Amino acid sequence: MGIGTIIRAKKILLMVSGEDKAEILYNALCGPVTPKVPASILQLHPDVIIVADEAALSKWETN
Repeated sequence: MGIGTIIRAKKILLMVSGEDKAEILYNALCGPVTPKVPASILQLHPDVIIVADEAALSKWETN
């Protein structure tokens, strides 16, 4: 599935698990939109739901 197909979807559900995915998930959602991080295009989509475990979210600060 290409980026064009993904960005044209009405809704996107992204499921992420594991500490090994933490950096790319953070970069995809918090970094610049860039071809170096194709998943960063999700920042431009109007309806994305992210389901992630604590390990995948470990790059975010917790209070």
